[in-house]
Amino acid sequence: MTATPAITLVVGAGAVGLACAYALVRRGHKVQIIDRDAAGDKASFGNACALALTDCAPLSTPGVWRNTPGWLLDPLGPLSIRAAQIPSLIPWFGRFLLHGNMPQVEACAAAQYQINSRVWQDFEPFLQTIGYADKVQQKGMLKLYKDRLSYERSPLEWRLKAEQGFTTELIEVEQLRAMEPAVGPGKQFGVFHPQWQIVDDPKQMLALWRLWLQSQGVEFVSDEVTQVLQQGGMVRGVRGQQQDYLAEQVVVAAGAWSARLSKSVAEPCLLASERGYNTTIAQPGIELNHMLMFAEEQFVATPMGLGLRIGGAAEFAGLEAAPNYQRSKALLTLAQRFLPDLSGGEGDMWMGHRPSTPDSLPVLGLSEKCQGLAYAFGHGHLGLTQSVTSGELAVEALLSGNNAGLEAYSIARF
Repeated sequence: MTATPAITLVVGAGAVGLACAYALVRRGHKVQIIDRDAAGDKASFGNACALALTDCAPLSTPGVWRNTPGWLLDPLGPLSIRAAQIPSLIPWFGRFLLHGNMPQVEACAAAQYQINSRVWQDFEPFLQTIGYADKVQQKGMLKLYKDRLSYERSPLEWRLKAEQGFTTELIEVEQLRAMEPAVGPGKQFGVFHPQWQIVDDPKQMLALWRLWLQSQGVEFVSDEVTQVLQQGGMVRGVRGQQQDYLAEQVVVAAGAWSARLSKSVAEPCLLASERGYNTTIAQPGIELNHMLMFAEEQFVATPMGLGLRIGGAAEFAGLEAAPNYQRSKALLTLAQRFLPDLSGGEGDMWMGHRPSTPDSLPVLGLSEKCQGLAYAFGHGHLGLTQSVTSGELAVEALLSGNNAGLEAYSIARF
């Protein structure tokens, strides 16, 4: 065993893990980050490049189940479930459906807002620290609908945003064409979210983040953690495939792999890998001025330094199955339907694992079973958005030994 009692261990080198290390370093702590891919989980690299500040509504809402058969039957649809995963997903989807009632929806939206309302306050100084502030711009997000009637069929989303104080602007077809000339006639109405920040290249941002942490003495270790070690209700470190790592404080921020680790201390968690796909086109042949979200089809197009990223989809296929890049190709086909001048061939295709909970809320704060252990995972579609704030919240709880204010995100809810 390698005894390192003075070090706080962070399991996971994705955006949330780096954020936990960042929060610890700023408070004077020595940190070691352990990940089987010490360069960071690919979900942090291949995301949609947005700080989605107004995205607070949970995925499970009243009546969402009515859309599921159509999504599953549509080869270009946003949802796919591999048959082999169905038995293991029954508890997850059962809880997901139970959350689709108005009291639960409003409670989850309020809990997401509690995090998102301080995201930019935390993110802006962080960007200055790592030297990436000029590469994150408030371009906003334009959500596109077939027509105004289609927009009016989704009043819940807009009521929740209004209740949380977010302002949006309704965009009629003439203004839409002026804002985004590349959008074809298949979209006739839009809603503009000015608050959204666009990250030029998340992979580059995370690379700078790691360099800054290394300059502060953070050690990155390549190993796959398989278990949290405890004794007498106190954390003692983690077990890797190569060796054990001892510490009196541990943060589990391993994304979609985190439930395996919480289970090792008898804290089961309903966490699914919701696999997302995208294609990045270096020379798309069009220019977009904002991030575009296609409401009915559930995908996005983001202008970035590398070109244009087309992303979306929700595939439940587990952690081990090989990627099905037909999903990326399907998204590109959809994009060409609504962006008729889009070119550039197949582009660079990607798949990553979103760590998703049935209520769309992350798991943040202290373990109920093991003193000195904290969690920061389960952010679903909002990992990059909520990363820095989640790191602050998880570390504040860990160092104070107090979960006050984090009850909605507690692992005990499972």
